[in-house]
Amino acid sequence: MGILKLLKYCVIIVVAYFIICNIVIFYYAQQKPASHADNLIILGSQVVGNPAEAPPTLQARLDVAITYLNENPETKVVVCGGQGKDESATEASVMAHYLISKGIDLPRIYIEDKSMRTAEQFVNVMKILPPGKTVVVTNDFHILRSIMLAKRSGIEDVSGLSAALSFDNVDKYVAFVREPLALLNSWLFDHPNDPR
Repeated sequence: MGILKLLKYCVIIVVAYFIICNIVIFYYAQQKPASHADNLIILGSQVVGNPAEAPPTLQARLDVAITYLNENPETKVVVCGGQGKDESATEASVMAHYLISKGIDLPRIYIEDKSMRTAEQFVNVMKILPPGKTVVVTNDFHILRSIMLAKRSGIEDVSGLSAALSFDNVDKYVAFVREPLALLNSWLFDHPNDPR
């Protein structure tokens, strides 16, 4: 087999992977969350500015979470995310402040502010609250990987609550390329006892 033919097959395989992966990601994003969850986990995302604020991608997560929390008043919520080098506050603290400003009572909010990656968020949440029935809140493109990592961390009864991004948000387009790669990386390397 010539080099060009081999290269052609490799390109076909890679393109097919991205297409199939994005179809499965889209399918998972359509699922409905379980009602009356014990815990709602809102996954962190980069915050911007000083003082730090939630950008549109993170606000979308928080807004759908607020709707769920108002409809399920017994559900506790865990906000996740540490502080990156280019952030002026932890993601979790910004998220907690946003929830409180929208009327969510402080005693319902638990803060996980150490994690730097999705896999770490679930590992650290398990140290804060027993898993119980859990709903994970993240953006639509991120649901599949998040559910996989939650289950690996020992959260068995888990469903997703998708915060859809509109097509005028650049993160939507970046996700078409980034998320299939991140999914493959998480499947291969992100394990509960070694969240790289």
